[in-house]
Amino acid sequence: MTQPYEPLGHLGDDIDSPMSGQPSVVFLRYCIAALMVGTIAVVLVLFLAAPNQTGRAFAPLLLLLVAAAAWYLIWRGRTRAAILLMAVGAWTAMTGAAVFTGGVQAPAVIAYPVIILMTGWLISSRAALVVTGLTVTATLCLVWAEARGFLPAPVPSPPAIHGGEQVVVYITSGILAFFLVRVYQRRLQELHKLSRDLTLRTRDLEASRAELWQAQAALKGSEGRYRTMIEWSPESILVHRQGKILYVNPAAVRMFGAADASRLLAKFTHELIHPDFLEVQTARMKSIIENVPITPMVESRFIRLDGTPIDVEVQGTSIVYDGEPAIHVCIRNITERKQMQDQVRQLAFYDTLTRLPNRRLLSDRLSQTLAASKRTACYGALMFLDLDKLKPLNDTHGHDVGDLLLVDVAERLRHCVRERDTVARFGGDEFVVMLAELDTDKTESASQAALIAEKIREILAEPYVLAIRQAGSAPASVRFHCTASIGVALFVSHESSQEEVLMQADAAMYQAKKAGGNRVHFHDSMA
Repeated sequence: MTQPYEPLGHLGDDIDSPMSGQPSVVFLRYCIAALMVGTIAVVLVLFLAAPNQTGRAFAPLLLLLVAAAAWYLIWRGRTRAAILLMAVGAWTAMTGAAVFTGGVQAPAVIAYPVIILMTGWLISSRAALVVTGLTVTATLCLVWAEARGFLPAPVPSPPAIHGGEQVVVYITSGILAFFLVRVYQRRLQELHKLSRDLTLRTRDLEASRAELWQAQAALKGSEGRYRTMIEWSPESILVHRQGKILYVNPAAVRMFGAADASRLLAKFTHELIHPDFLEVQTARMKSIIENVPITPMVESRFIRLDGTPIDVEVQGTSIVYDGEPAIHVCIRNITERKQMQDQVRQLAFYDTLTRLPNRRLLSDRLSQTLAASKRTACYGALMFLDLDKLKPLNDTHGHDVGDLLLVDVAERLRHCVRERDTVARFGGDEFVVMLAELDTDKTESASQAALIAEKIREILAEPYVLAIRQAGSAPASVRFHCTASIGVALFVSHESSQEEVLMQADAAMYQAKKAGGNRVHFHDSMA
């Protein structure tokens, strides 16, 4: 397994290196192959032409060993070590061969240019200069040593051997030059292709940059239009992150009664939510952050800065604000609408004079009580009341004073019953009292109803003090005695319908009035 070659740091990582990466590994293989083939050829020439000079085969065999070791290092993935071994080993072997086979006249010295070229290509230009310097130094040393007689006497070699070695070196150099040019041309083709790709990518990048500028301009325009719409929106809008308010529009400033936006930006959302709705709103905010589906808009209650509660409809959604997640909240003040709804409900279900439930609400509650009676088997009681002496009061002092009496009667009735019971004005001077959930025993229920009915009769029979206002005279008051005739009907779900219960109580009331008034009469004569 081979790895791309990286320039050797200790020999210089300059930019003059003609090649780096995978092509240098390819050329290294060519060098090793050429060196192996050349050394084998030299050894064959020696053994064939001069079998008596086998000692001269030492240098070629040493080069063959260097080439084999370098090939092994490449196979192990150690490319840098193989390059160093080839450069150092080849130069050392050639220098050693020159020392023992003729000095500067030895055939091996013609391999120095090839080694310099190989080193420069595989390592760097600086490494080539280093090898060149070593070669010049070695050559001068050989000349000096030969002149001084320090070198061994050259072994005479036949012209065939001398010429054969040179031919092998020339052929090897030519092969390496051929492969070097091929590798260089291949790299040039790759560089040209990279240049074309880079040009195309640059054009694409410029086009993308132009599109990005256009998108950014459009985004800025969109953000400007969005902010304008938000600023002018009649609905209150705020943005918060983890409860901290980051933005409010003018409508929100007005709704919460703030002097300016800074008063709200210094607060957290929980400070503006009514305590009764804080838990629900906190759960909604958590669901929005976690992308859990929720009801888009719900009714809630918030608090103005002056502490006044306001009824609102609120809707929130997750957005990105200033590059981070946040919650966009739209708030609609429905306080006036709720007040109008309450007024409409008051007019629809309550008597405008006494504020008691009217016939419609009485019918609804009687229906609910009958349904509950079906589950619990408890009896209920319905009392029909009619005032005995209201007409003389109206004739003497007018209907305004009569209305004061009706209001006083309603107030006394409220204090005679339990919270779950109902007091209603049926019309004119007629009132209805409904007692719910008395007892499962009919007799016990009748006894409880009789006690309450008698209590009502006694309280209503007490004197009334009514204020009289006449034009041109000072305010005065009048004491008036008024009693009531009360009819009572017991009911349980499986025995009577709503209409039957009302008819029974009404009939019992007429029996009480027929008997002289100011009394309680039960249906079926259960007095």
